[in-house]
Amino acid sequence: MDIWKTINEEIIAAEKKEPFITQLTNALPTEEGFWGVLTYILSDKLATSVFSQQTLATIITPILKDNDMIRLFITTDLKEYFKRDFACHTYLEILLFSRGFLATCMYRISRFLFTQNQPQTAKFFHSRIIELYTIDIHPNAQIGKGTIIDHGIGIVIGETAQVGDYCVIFHQVTLGSTGHENGDRHPKIKDHVVIGTGAVILGNIHIADHVNIAAGSVVLKNVPPHTTVAGIPAKPVGRSKKLL
Repeated sequence: MDIWKTINEEIIAAEKKEPFITQLTNALPTEEGFWGVLTYILSDKLATSVFSQQTLATIITPILKDNDMIRLFITTDLKEYFKRDFACHTYLEILLFSRGFLATCMYRISRFLFTQNQPQTAKFFHSRIIELYTIDIHPNAQIGKGTIIDHGIGIVIGETAQVGDYCVIFHQVTLGSTGHENGDRHPKIKDHVVIGTGAVILGNIHIADHVNIAAGSVVLKNVPPHTTVAGIPAKPVGRSKKLL
């Protein structure tokens, strides 16, 4: 499936149905393709009185142009949002308005800069993500492809946290430390994990594949695969359901 072709069709349909939106879509550099449009959207949102949209675009453009892994992760993220977030009806609205998707894109750029020994530039992106979306993902944290941050408000993912592929994280989730550890001190989340609203996962613990963590749970111990946990502290309450 050609996502960019679909997005162009969605732009035409949106402009016919909602003429007001034309002012927004006309600003998009569609002639530059998907990655040019994404660069424009991200740099426009990240811009400050000190760093203009154009300046930030010069940082973002080569990262999205040359890094196949980031491109794969972002396109996989986009497809998963469309597939699993029932509030999203088009790729276009995800690209323009989804705070979770856009924050994750910004995080991936921040993460790249951090790994390239540009920690202060990475922290600029990190701080702007917090200001824009109240999503705090440390640039050293590792997040796999196909990640959905649903609603996105109040997310905290610590410096040594790891999140696997195809995970769903709802709002007000914390992947934090206990405050009594140094070094590698944050949770390790495997693939296909669902973390419910307000859940708190603390310490260098391991959450295995296909785990569901109920809303409001506080997880302090390792969780085996295919398990649903709930409560404070969280305990197994059954087998997890398979993600769509």
